[in-house]
Amino acid sequence: MLTKKIRIFFLISIILFLPLLGAVSSNLKISLSKKPEFKTYIFNPNAEEELVIYTHDSFIAWGLDPLTIRNKAFYEFGVTHNVTVRVQEFSGMVDALNTLINQKENPQADVVIGLDSVMINLAKDEEILKPITSGVNITGIPASLISALDPEKYLLPIDYGLIAFIFDTEFITTASYPEILDLSFDDLITTFGEDFALQDPTLSATGVNFLMYQIIFFEQVLGQDWTEWWKSVQGVVSIDKSWSDTWARVFDTKEDHMMVSYGTDPAYNAFFNYSFEQNAAIITHNSEEYSWMQIEGIGIVEGTSNETLAKLYVDYALSSEVQELLATNNWMFPANTDVELPPCYDYAITSENVTILNNLVTTQYIGENYQDWLNTWERLVFGSGFWWAWVLSSTLLVIVVVIVIIVIYKQKTKLDIE
Repeated sequence: MLTKKIRIFFLISIILFLPLLGAVSSNLKISLSKKPEFKTYIFNPNAEEELVIYTHDSFIAWGLDPLTIRNKAFYEFGVTHNVTVRVQEFSGMVDALNTLINQKENPQADVVIGLDSVMINLAKDEEILKPITSGVNITGIPASLISALDPEKYLLPIDYGLIAFIFDTEFITTASYPEILDLSFDDLITTFGEDFALQDPTLSATGVNFLMYQIIFFEQVLGQDWTEWWKSVQGVVSIDKSWSDTWARVFDTKEDHMMVSYGTDPAYNAFFNYSFEQNAAIITHNSEEYSWMQIEGIGIVEGTSNETLAKLYVDYALSSEVQELLATNNWMFPANTDVELPPCYDYAITSENVTILNNLVTTQYIGENYQDWLNTWERLVFGSGFWWAWVLSSTLLVIVVVIVIIVIYKQKTKLDIE
């Protein structure tokens, strides 16, 4: 009788397990993290010491001569301080953040560039950064920008920009689509949905900052449930793993014609003489413009054995010498106000006369809700989330327990017979 009951229990567990496995396996991209991909660049090899920097693959990579710019940002520092600079570029800063968390018991990096005003909360919770309270000249960095990123200075601002929606003027113009001049989130779906691409916030820094843009706007400005908009997204817009992938989709293969990007993109077009037409917009509501500001930071990794050298590099990265590279190579506003912006930035969307949504909430509020927002987004868009992993784990545990019971029972039965 007992054997029959155990077999029935085992059979029921298998029946429950199989559909759950199918549901989870179809969304492994979200629920189970794969090994991060990165490229490594070595500057000034064979020096006495080594400084390891983590960043993203778009950092200072979009100018006239990326190699020369990288040499100025990394090689020249290496020569000056007789150190090899090893730069690991991840496809997105979410991967870099997760790598730092996974390595926190045995840190492999000394400096990280590109964690931002959203990621800082998790970085501090995981204790992967050291506060920078001395040894770095920050006189050129506005106190308001430091405070907006992190008043405790676990990250110092290196650049910033507004999240915006850019479009290919070959297909979309303000003349053909005048609603761009009064753009709403509904327009992004109803008018541009089939041509609109954005980034996965679980993988991309641009993606997670856009998610903050949308959530805070719906909650704080409209007073509406932010999840309703995302329910209409599934199967309509394109979702890529990184900003670079979305750029390629819109401007290389031209599969789509509008994307989530930054308000500095019109400056990029003007600099390269691609276009001087308006090709970027932000959300408007009741004649008022709204945007979310992404502030990228530079920080020192907790546990580094090269803290003095790391501080020297942070100081170098915030100096005018490096900061002047950012405007036309990283296409963000330099944090150092001593840097003069090039004329092409006359075309960029600035924070002037724009309501910055970051100011409507606290960083604590973002930190407390960040993971729940990501989990909810996953379920809405991909029909998955971490709760599936929990169910899967629980089901596997039940199966293991059943197998153990069967083995023990059979052994007991065998002993009884003998």
